[in-house]
Amino acid sequence: MGKYKMVVMDMDDTLMNNENQMSPETESYLLDIQKQGYKVVLASGRPTEGMLPTAKKLKFDTYQSYVISYNGGKTVNVNTESVEKSRTVTKENFDLIVDYCRKNNLFILTYEDGHIVYEGEHEYMNIESELTGLPMEHVNDLKDFIQDDVPKVMGVDYVSTISKLNTDLAGHFNEDIDVTTSKPYFLEFMAQGVSKGNAVTDLSKKLDIALSEVVAFGDSSNDISMLQVVGHAVAMGNANDQVKAVADEITLSNSDNGIPHTLRQIL
Repeated sequence: MGKYKMVVMDMDDTLMNNENQMSPETESYLLDIQKQGYKVVLASGRPTEGMLPTAKKLKFDTYQSYVISYNGGKTVNVNTESVEKSRTVTKENFDLIVDYCRKNNLFILTYEDGHIVYEGEHEYMNIESELTGLPMEHVNDLKDFIQDDVPKVMGVDYVSTISKLNTDLAGHFNEDIDVTTSKPYFLEFMAQGVSKGNAVTDLSKKLDIALSEVVAFGDSSNDISMLQVVGHAVAMGNANDQVKAVADEITLSNSDNGIPHTLRQIL
């Protein structure tokens, strides 16, 4: 099998093309390499439920593989749908994040029972639902409605605002909560230490695969932690400059089958 055993990829703007679809060529290639014994894993900022349809298309249930959701907040075995690992945002921190987002006039959403729960409205408010296929539920007051831990919180606004706040926060909201961006208009708040990089590190330990035997593909800032820990880091052609800077290689874009293009050369 050569030096690599596992391939981890982001979904939006990496595996998925600009129509939010997996191309037939990429899909059949990923099915082929699993037949040959490679482990394929999805790692996304998406909620778990927004990943499972793609994971099942790729037969992760048959091949006993995993999805890493909420930027690393959860790792789920697709075959048994059991949660291997989960790190959540406490109610106390949730309220602080909501206050911060309100103060900065961000549209706010979180997740409960496979729903996107939100307050207020915004021009970009439906994007996450369109990406993930999850239903949206409007509530008058998120702090009243949410009484338990949540997997992640998202502040949504125009790119200029999100970019400024992301720079100001520099990765940390407080000592319990880390911050990243997945799309340039999504500011994502997760429990401290939650990252795709940490989740991939834990999963490779569990599967007894060395990180040097892992290839990863990404395009966005929330992929950097994962690209920094794996043996071969690939930035999509459409990736942002920070992502390209940490990659070992830049492949074709998400709409030009960049994933199979690179894997054919290195596997």
